Amino acid sequence: MKKTLIAIALLLPAMAVAGEKYTNDDLDFAPKRDAYTNADLMKLAPLPVASSVAASEPMPVVAPDRAAQAMAARRDEMILDLDMLDAEVGYWEDVLAAARWGAGGINDYPRIGRDTAEARERITRLQRHIFLVEEELALLR
Repeated sequence: MKKTLIAIALLLPAMAVAGEKYTNDDLDFAPKRDAYTNADLMKLAPLPVASSVAASEPMPVVAPDRAAQAMAARRDEMILDLDMLDAEVGYWEDVLAAARWGAGGINDYPRIGRDTAEARERITRLQRHIFLVEEELALLR
């Protein structure tokens, strides 16, 4: 209770200062060159006001370029293929690592010779395929 009263006693002056409101009369106005005053604005002619919405031209419709869309779709498909091929290479590299450590082969028992030979063959084939897909993708760009 005592702590609450002390906190309130310390916060009351801060709350009183924060609640002060200032009017425009408190601000110091300094005349600025090239600034409009209300008297200057009264001298100006009134602006015309439209009674209805002005007719606007319809937006031109641009037909999609089907060849560009087809090329973009093919490029996206090739990028997806590259991602899948990279994932498959990663799998076969994991099989190679497991076979080297004797932790298990494809069917979870160590077959060092067969697993390493098969994994190396598949990795080589996949790397060739990745190279060809990257070359074709470079031609599309």
